[in-house]
Amino acid sequence: MLMKWQATTSSLASLARFAWGSKSVVDSSQNKDITSNMPVLLQLFEFEACPFCRRVREAMTELDLSVEVYPCPKGSVRHREVVKRSGGKEQFPFLVDPNNGISIYESGDIVKYLFERYGEGRSPSSGLLESTLFTGWVPTLLRAGRGMTLWERSSPDPPPKMLELFSYENNAYARIVREALCELELPYILQNVGEGSCRMNLLFAASGSKEVPYFIDPNTGFQSGDCKMILPYLFQTYSVAALE
Repeated sequence: MLMKWQATTSSLASLARFAWGSKSVVDSSQNKDITSNMPVLLQLFEFEACPFCRRVREAMTELDLSVEVYPCPKGSVRHREVVKRSGGKEQFPFLVDPNNGISIYESGDIVKYLFERYGEGRSPSSGLLESTLFTGWVPTLLRAGRGMTLWERSSPDPPPKMLELFSYENNAYARIVREALCELELPYILQNVGEGSCRMNLLFAASGSKEVPYFIDPNTGFQSGDCKMILPYLFQTYSVAALE
């Protein structure tokens, strides 16, 4: 029953964002050439419930970009401190592009940069640059603030190897998994696989399917495309109780 309620509210949140963050808008073959020449992945410091962070993640789905996500839920210390040291203030989203020595605050500036650098001359849609009460805050309210605050029993230390999640921003079930990763402050590689993604073959090779979410934990060997299995695994494996 709880998972059904989660799926329903997450689906409504997806509807509020229309089609943004559902498919790639770039030529997959050209984008593959661009991303393969990036020696280091982009780094995004954010938290799932933030409407401004959401627009950046939508842009990354549409540009078919993979990124290292460093969740910064309220109450966390580890990643928020990195942002404060790097940029001078504790504000989100915060993008670091190590390939070009660029660090950026402000969602609008980040979206514009991503399209200028990786968008093959395209301009972002108005929905990625402007947030209204409905499209901005309604998805957060529908999810009752999930993905906003650090879970009180989350492990204080990240796992040795980064987790990996195949996802696209506006997928209802992938959102639920990202919320959990945020609440546990677990860094992960976000493999965006919206419709038309150049990474779809990689997803199929890993899972035998093109459905998301698909989660991989290289620390334990756990892999699953079932949200009902991923959630309890995360909270059981990366809680203080699991380490005692």
